[in-house]
Amino acid sequence: MSLSSFKNNLLRYMQNPNGIDKFEDFADKIVFEYDLLIKSGFQTINNNKVISGNTDLMRTSVENACRKALQKDKGLHDFVNDLGDATRQYWIQAEFIVGVPPVIPAIATIGNILLDSAIISNIGVWTPQPPTPPNEDSNILLDSFILGIQQHLTTIQGFYFTLSLYPSVPSPIPNQGVLQFQGYTVVGGGAPSTTASEPTQESFLTKVLKKLGNLLKNDEMDEEHKEEAEKEKLEADAVANDTSLPSQGRTSAQEYSKLKQTQLNEGKVNSVPADISDEEAEELEKETPEEYKCESGEKVVQIAKRDIGILETGSPPGNNYGGFPGGVQKDEPGRIDEMFDNCGLDNQAKVRKTGSGYYWCAAAVTTWWKEAGLPLPPNGRAGCDFWMQWGKQNGYWSDTPKIGAAVLYGSHADAHHIGIVSAVTKSGGIMTIEGNTSGGGFNRNGCGAFRKVPKKYLGFVIPPDCVEP
Repeated sequence: MSLSSFKNNLLRYMQNPNGIDKFEDFADKIVFEYDLLIKSGFQTINNNKVISGNTDLMRTSVENACRKALQKDKGLHDFVNDLGDATRQYWIQAEFIVGVPPVIPAIATIGNILLDSAIISNIGVWTPQPPTPPNEDSNILLDSFILGIQQHLTTIQGFYFTLSLYPSVPSPIPNQGVLQFQGYTVVGGGAPSTTASEPTQESFLTKVLKKLGNLLKNDEMDEEHKEEAEKEKLEADAVANDTSLPSQGRTSAQEYSKLKQTQLNEGKVNSVPADISDEEAEELEKETPEEYKCESGEKVVQIAKRDIGILETGSPPGNNYGGFPGGVQKDEPGRIDEMFDNCGLDNQAKVRKTGSGYYWCAAAVTTWWKEAGLPLPPNGRAGCDFWMQWGKQNGYWSDTPKIGAAVLYGSHADAHHIGIVSAVTKSGGIMTIEGNTSGGGFNRNGCGAFRKVPKKYLGFVIPPDCVEP
């Protein structure tokens, strides 16, 4: 059984809703097809096959995923990741066909005679797939699910226990051996295409989604990141507590401090640098489904793209002013200072007083929206909370992205970072452009403007003329 057959079988089933009486039936179908898929595959390199998996535990997990999905009536769905976690349960105490010896000799041996037993020591890691908005296209769910399956199977680990030959004179001695393995292979790629133009598009989307999915695994902060975050928080606290500074500037510092504290508490970042080429990013923007596009939002993206790569003067670590194309360093006012002008803040006055400027993620979004001709929050344009409140009060807030929309991070009681949506995948995942953030190899979060891949976010402020009635 190939992945293409796996998808086709599930697609036919899902497109015949009259044949699905209850979600327990759907769980049975998912488990049945996955079990067939795995049993048709083989352990990568050594070719040994699974004879049984934990279908009972997987079925229970799929049923729980269905219950969770049915309770959600708006916003993005994480159903595919819940299904992915269910597939991991299949591998708990999974059993292999014994007898046929592994290809690779056990440790310190010259060859294997037979396979005595095998155990799974690590059920693997499910790479989070982008959440999806409600839709009626089963292809979207299944394509994302299959991509996740392919990624997950490469991470499964275990041990073979063998009868093997140990080197000895005058002849090898048979004895028990052990061999570690990783990875399991199933045949086939994704779904078969129905038109001549689809293979190229699907191939590109699969490639990019895989790349973005792998990037999201790098959200853990190492010790260097944590040390930098501690320094940044202390610097932000000093600005927030300086009562001689304008309240809007102090608010931006308070939000930045909360961002750093959240990262330190969780040991993770909200988004990771999008380490992809300009060509890949532009193609991903072009392939954004029409439902996520809007004319004014595309203007925002084109304007924001001009600022990608600008760096604060003094980077690293950066002093919150300057900002010239290509990361050029000049000890003078630049693009970042222009951004604060659009918020009614004199950033250079702060620089003259303390040697550094204000925190500018919201000032960047304000500037990109303003230069696109869009309306702005009347007050507090340098603060993330003001953006969120303004969006909610005026009907611009949404759980579903649009190109050019402002994306907020933090909590609904306390937003603390903001960027804009630059691309949306077929499955509803997003790529962003953000200011006052990390990228370009810098650990400091406030060095410049870069493309990012968010792992979690609050929601979106949609350009007003893109809000659906």
